[in-house]
Amino acid sequence: MFIGSLYLLGSYSAFVTITWVTLYVIINYFQAGCCVGCPYRGKYCPAFVGVYFGNILSGILYKNRQFEAKFFKQNATGGEITLVTFLLFPMYWIFLSGWYYVLIYLGLLVAHIVLFMPKQCPKCSFNDTCPGGGAYKSYCKLFKRNNKVKSA
Repeated sequence: MFIGSLYLLGSYSAFVTITWVTLYVIINYFQAGCCVGCPYRGKYCPAFVGVYFGNILSGILYKNRQFEAKFFKQNATGGEITLVTFLLFPMYWIFLSGWYYVLIYLGLLVAHIVLFMPKQCPKCSFNDTCPGGGAYKSYCKLFKRNNKVKSA
């Protein structure tokens, strides 16, 4: 989805493409703030539905910082807002390329979330704090699934 969207955006404007990549970097900056105190920092981490750059960046930017709930919440909120912006931003240009590309884009996004969350979130020991873990718990309640999410 990311590579295909980059290709379509690049066919319209380098500025649009650079803006979208910048949003991706901003997501990772906020993710880095969320990773402070996480046992997965610097290791494999599902992060924002598969964004892995944030936990590596956290070790560089916040090497000696300790976990603070307020700092985490600020970064989680900023990351969530940026993630929504990142996902919605290319829709106009994708639509201009062909309305069916929007269906493909949204289908790949839904498929990724449906396949990703049940496989990753129950294995995370930081899921009581993580927005993704919270979303997974809500998903389990909504669909009456056995919530096997471990507590931190």
